[in-house]
Amino acid sequence: MTVTIIENFNLNDPRTDGENYLLNMFRTCPRFKGWTVFEQPHINSMKPDFVLTHPKKGILIIEVKDWDLNSSVYNKNGYIRGTNGIYYESNPINQVEYYKNNILHYQLSLSVNLSERFSRYYSCIETVVYFHYATKQEAVEYCNASKSYTKIWTKTDIDYIGNSKNQLNHNEYTYALSRENSFFASDGLLEKIVAELNLHLQHADYNNERRHPFILTSDQKKLANLSPGSIRRWSGVAGSGKSLIIAEKAVQAAKLNKRVLVLSYNITLRHYLRDLCSQQFGIEKYQDERKKLKSHITISHFHDFLKLVLNEHQIGANFKENSENEVYENIYMKTANDYIKSHTIKPHLEFDYILIDEGQDFKADWIRFLKNFFTGRGELFIVYDKAQDLYNHGVWIEDSEQIKDIGFRGKPGHLKYTHRLPNKIIQKIGMIRQTLEMDGEEILVAKQEQESLFQKTLWYNYRPQTLQEKLQQVVKHLRYTLDANQLEDIVVLTTNENTGAEIVKHINNLGFKTSHVYDLIRNKDIERRRVEKWKFQGGTGRLKISSYHSFKGWQTPNVILILDPPTTNYNGEQIIMGNTSIETVQNALFISMSRVKGRSDNGQYNFTCLNYLTEYEHFGDAFDEHHEEIDHGRIGV
Repeated sequence: MTVTIIENFNLNDPRTDGENYLLNMFRTCPRFKGWTVFEQPHINSMKPDFVLTHPKKGILIIEVKDWDLNSSVYNKNGYIRGTNGIYYESNPINQVEYYKNNILHYQLSLSVNLSERFSRYYSCIETVVYFHYATKQEAVEYCNASKSYTKIWTKTDIDYIGNSKNQLNHNEYTYALSRENSFFASDGLLEKIVAELNLHLQHADYNNERRHPFILTSDQKKLANLSPGSIRRWSGVAGSGKSLIIAEKAVQAAKLNKRVLVLSYNITLRHYLRDLCSQQFGIEKYQDERKKLKSHITISHFHDFLKLVLNEHQIGANFKENSENEVYENIYMKTANDYIKSHTIKPHLEFDYILIDEGQDFKADWIRFLKNFFTGRGELFIVYDKAQDLYNHGVWIEDSEQIKDIGFRGKPGHLKYTHRLPNKIIQKIGMIRQTLEMDGEEILVAKQEQESLFQKTLWYNYRPQTLQEKLQQVVKHLRYTLDANQLEDIVVLTTNENTGAEIVKHINNLGFKTSHVYDLIRNKDIERRRVEKWKFQGGTGRLKISSYHSFKGWQTPNVILILDPPTTNYNGEQIIMGNTSIETVQNALFISMSRVKGRSDNGQYNFTCLNYLTEYEHFGDAFDEHHEEIDHGRIGV
């Protein structure tokens, strides 16, 4: 078996001496038989120099630098002088580790299984920086690499590797090259991960077997049609098809070979938008057309796109701290803006279409920043729902002062009809709004439907004495819902992390597979939450357990809402109840109810609220009577 090299030679971006030297070694060294070498693959706007995969040995990402580190352009600890004379952090270790993190967490669905099987799953992908003209000492000192897992190679290392008679030490030359088989290869898991990654790197869709595209209504189709040269904002009620319009517009533009950026605020929503774009693209007559899903559409959330911009321009790309709070956000945007003023933006980060979902979660300054990457040849298009401003950014998008210099003209458009929410759910939302005196646009029904016995809105008031009793109540409702549904079609939504973490641990102990968004250690660790959020994807066959914040934009036939105080805590079996703001109750009920969509085969849905707030027990009177005693301890329906 010979090495497979998938070249991506670009006349406008010729290979460097280092890249040519590496390619020649890959071609001629017997050590690389059975490996697949991808040259500058394009994956979600990332362009690593080389990605090497082997179904038994592992995965390598190699970044190549032909830098003369003796030049005054380069300073110690990874700083490089820009054309404006200012030194920027440009450590290639940060660059290559960003590629690894993004591929592992956002591109590979099977990495979820990998992380649950192996505590050191992160080492499944190994990273290398190759300096063609530097000595080992110079390269290590420049990258400050003494404590990094990333390997530093020089020309001497490549010559040593190229002699297949030489034994390779894993501390210098990676586990993948020094061992016959990786310990990740057990049960064929590595082989499956490599196969999935190879599909991504060849621009093939991760799943060609998705169902047929949604058919848009006339209003949705009109708005989804491309409108080059425009900068627009459209509001829409829940279920009006905002995400669908974004996806349809994205694939239309991609099919015309336009570059598209699709952005959300939440990490979890980017997974849903990815699936929706794939679905709307459809199975083209010529399968090669689907490669445009990868080569022409970049799907991200805002903060990760900010990291991508810095990383691809090799400036300040070390994101190991909490980089999504406002302080870091402003620092990174200022760093990028300062750099852009005197440097050219990489061509693959210039977009003809920038499409933003859940725009109410963004800020006006973010849009101004994004305009740096807008070519003006297509559209900057934002959809939003001001009834779902959970992050208190205010309805900035309708504030004439805040939107100055963005380019909006006239009043925003509005989608007032829902095409997803069932009639009964809309009625219940109306009742909740009226009772809690909630502001919000009226949700109009596009078409009347005949109610079914399989469409239920249920409300249960509970006052458990122990944590175990509370968990048993949740499990009983879950089992009841499972009688007629798959785990994939059920979500449990919570109002606080402590309750969510307890439910996840209990459900997992019962043998159910879950996807969730919590720090299970209950330290409110943002990094642990982020690790779980990248696993929160559709199509995994798992029960989803989520905060109502993180489930915005998704839809499902079965929602179980656990309505208790956001400050609820647990001391062993003791339940410590805190206070609840009316705003939390408003948001939790509205968001959770607005995520309901009837099943495509029979229209069935269930919305179930397990209420632990005594002051809201009277809401049960407005919900359906539940005719089966699935919990003898319940207080009321």
